[in-house]
This record gives sequence, structure tokens and C-alpha cells, in this order.
Amino acid sequence: MKKQLFGILALIVFITLLILLMSCSNKPSGSVDDDAPLVRDDSTGSTSAPENNAGNVPDFSAIMAGNGGTDIVWGMKDPAARQQIVDAAKADGFDVSFGADGSMTVKDKNGTVFVQSTDGTWTMQGEDGQTAQLGGDWPDNEFTGLVPKPGFKLAGASTSDDEFSAAFQSVNVDQVKAYAEQVKASGFTVDAEEEDQNVYGVVVYTYSAYNADGYRVEVTFASGTAGITINK
Repeated sequence: MKKQLFGILALIVFITLLILLMSCSNKPSGSVDDDAPLVRDDSTGSTSAPENNAGNVPDFSAIMAGNGGTDIVWGMKDPAARQQIVDAAKADGFDVSFGADGSMTVKDKNGTVFVQSTDGTWTMQGEDGQTAQLGGDWPDNEFTGLVPKPGFKLAGASTSDDEFSAAFQSVNVDQVKAYAEQVKASGFTVDAEEEDQNVYGVVVYTYSAYNADGYRVEVTFASGTAGITINK
């Protein structure tokens, strides 16, 4: 039971710490309003708006702090606007490139990489090959292809060479149990373990099993938060 609770908490803490660490290491000094529009501020005190203001260039420091907005897909801008973004990023010490699919990649001097997908969401890529995302869509990789796509709101996810983990929010235990049945139907039935308990008023549910290829899945729920981990 302790191991299962730890698995749920570890996933949530990992996602939270990821954003906090990125924020602490990249946020500029001084007061910063996290709810302010993520727009580069090039104002010089002039009454007329500078060319780079008015939302034409993203706030790169905010992006690298894990606060990239999703309202504007920068890679979908026209060539002139994308070149303006590249030039502004270079001036701020960041490297920006655009993919043919409309994605945008921002890299800082330390090698940290953030990629904005065409749906506006952001993914962080580490030097060790691990990726993490906050929100967004259910990712497509070798692990997620082994199970049905959950119909839950994705809170965050991380992927490495040998493991995938995701956390969901706004779910109830019955929904998670129903999803576990779908996971079983997809072939995860070897050495299966299932627990459904009430621990001091907290409903805790877990289902874990292997498939025929040796992949292991664990579906968890506690206090309105659900998670799934798949490893090999």
C-alpha cells in the first residue's frame, strides 16, 4: 500500500518540482506577474509602441520558466514574423528554430529545450533524453500505444527511454476502474494485482500487471487524482 501511494505522490511531486525548478532557475529577478500576457516587453518609455511589442515576439524567459502560453502558436506565424522571433531570441541569448510542421523550439545556453507543438502546448526536453509536459494532449510514443487513450484531463506527463508516467485530474474512482478494465482488455493481465481500499477516508485504487512482451502498467487513484505508469 505504501508503495502504491508513493507512486501516485511521486508522479505529482515530479511534475510540480519540474515546473518549480525551471521557474527558480530561469525567472528574472524582481517582481513577476505569472498571469501577465507572455509578450516580450521592449518598451523604452516612448508613447508609441515599439515594433517588437504588441504580441509579435514571445517572452522567452517566461517560456524557459515553464510558463509558455498556448494561445499563440508561434510556429504558425508568417516567415517575416518568424525571422523577427529568431532575431529577438538571439538578442536575449536564446536559440529559436521552427519545424516544418509549425512547431517552435527554444533552447537556452544551458541546453534546456522547450518545444511548442502545433496545438500550442509545451514540452521540455532534457539532455538525458527525458521529456516532460504540463497539460496538453495524450502523447504518442511506444508506451502510450500499448494502452487505450484515457478520457481524462491530462495534468502532466514524463517520458524516458524505459518509462512513461502521466497524471490526470478531475476524475473519480469509478472512471479509473473502468479505464483499468480497458487496460486489462489490451493485454495487461500477467501477474495482475488489484487493490481497492479506503484508508482513513481516502479511497485508494490500484491495478498493476504485465503484458506478454514484459511491459508493466500501473493504474492508480487517490483523492481525485489518477496516474498511469508504463515501464519495460
